Amino acid sequence: MQYDRRSIYGVNRNSTPMYGNGRLFTTIGLFAVICMAVFVTGRGRSHKEGAEPIQIQGFAFDTTYQITLYEGGDRELLQKCISLCSEYENIISRTKEGSEVNNINSLSKEFDLLLTGEQKESLQKGNPDVLSEEECRSYENKLKQKLPEAFEKTSCRIHEDGSISYQIFDFLKELVQFSEEYGTLSKGCFTMAIEPVSSQWDFTAENAKVPQETSIENALPYVTGAEITLTDDRMQFALPGTAVEFGGIAKGYVADCLKDILMQGGVTSALIDLGGNILCIGDKPGGESFRIGIQQPFADRKEVIATVAVKDVSVVSSGIYERYFEQDGNFYHHILNPMTGYPVENDLMAVTIISEKSVDGDGLSTTCFGLGLEQGMELINSMEDVTAVFITKDEKMHYADGFENYMVK
Repeated sequence: MQYDRRSIYGVNRNSTPMYGNGRLFTTIGLFAVICMAVFVTGRGRSHKEGAEPIQIQGFAFDTTYQITLYEGGDRELLQKCISLCSEYENIISRTKEGSEVNNINSLSKEFDLLLTGEQKESLQKGNPDVLSEEECRSYENKLKQKLPEAFEKTSCRIHEDGSISYQIFDFLKELVQFSEEYGTLSKGCFTMAIEPVSSQWDFTAENAKVPQETSIENALPYVTGAEITLTDDRMQFALPGTAVEFGGIAKGYVADCLKDILMQGGVTSALIDLGGNILCIGDKPGGESFRIGIQQPFADRKEVIATVAVKDVSVVSSGIYERYFEQDGNFYHHILNPMTGYPVENDLMAVTIISEKSVDGDGLSTTCFGLGLEQGMELINSMEDVTAVFITKDEKMHYADGFENYMVK
């Protein structure tokens, strides 16, 4: 299988986060289609005599995050990061009422409920010109009556081909662009349209259970049949009932945005840890590498299978051992196959990606897990400035080109 070796950086990765209009991003009610399993070891001190690292902790995106400054910056800058995390969550959370993503999904699902059976069938077959202009305005009025705030905030519109569109801004727009790129790169293993299926599963419940088969069957067409387009500042769903979430890429993108903010504030050495999604700024004071432990699957979080020494890069892992449950002797984990609606089935237990940008670590770890060892390895080895280790269920480690250069012997 041949992969496009072009840069997948379709938008400017060096641009600063855009939040001037107050509209930023959230899945971070974040269903975690990705669970990170790396942690930081051996944190250093500032090499300024007597100075201690400055650190803050918080909770967002359904996870605890931690930011540690070793050189540059101050507590005011860290407080700005806390505010930004809250602002980002109010955009991309699929579960937080009033978030941008929640508004979009709610309108799409409500529109689907309003359609007649004949109209739904026609749309699912991809037939155009389903609605008259009068019907479009009628459905818009009904949506506005049912969800007035969401309708106005998203500038929702219904089109004669039966599609529904929304105005989106800055942070969410770039997130959608990244998701489109990884959807293409992954051959469909990664999709932001997974929400109708992922919302059927609850891996955090005390007594988690497999969803009813009919529930998954009914939700799956909205995933496999989803067609999402982005034109200028409008996102359009061809199939009403389509819904999005960004759990497989959001934390990485947020980490990159926070890094930009910190570096603009004069930070030259820091660690950003979003629930185990690690992003380094520079190196440790004195020029040492940061040491990041890769968790031993299904072991205590402090037990590592390997340690890597890194500078100014991201380390992100996906694994089947963070969120899972067993039922009737079967094992179910949180990384879902968009084609079946059930957990991915292959020989992989974990994937760890080292990359310059954390958004790529997020996207690639999910993508590679879905592709499996052989195709995932082929993809990573076809890319520049990215490497990975794959851990199979027999606990063997399989290294992509260059990964062993980071290993601490």
